[in-house]
Amino acid sequence: MKDQMAVDGLFEVVRAHHAEPAHASNRFILICRKGRLFGADPRGRVYMGELKAPPKKAPRRTSLRGIYRIPLRQKSPRPPPVKPSFAVPISGEIDPFALFQNATVRVGSKAINIEIRYLGPLPKH
Repeated sequence: MKDQMAVDGLFEVVRAHHAEPAHASNRFILICRKGRLFGADPRGRVYMGELKAPPKKAPRRTSLRGIYRIPLRQKSPRPPPVKPSFAVPISGEIDPFALFQNATVRVGSKAINIEIRYLGPLPKH
């Protein structure tokens, strides 16, 4: 799908606050390649998902579906075989071709306002 290739790149996602600039811990980097999403933030939370393109005659909005994997804090001195975490679903609609946009996504059952900024293309492989 040729249109889907246009959204490949590196993005910065920031939780939108009206009066104050976002702290570094409220920002994360998101990679989009062929509709697949992967990102992480400074706290170790991982974001994975996909973009689903609408039918050709639909408006220029794309469905965002994913998970937000949050690592659990450990109290045991011994590390477990797998790092414990839990996943929260993420959903929303975005304009995949905008260089900058504000959007509202659902994280679990909570609506969160975010800003998405296109940072640049991914390297060719």
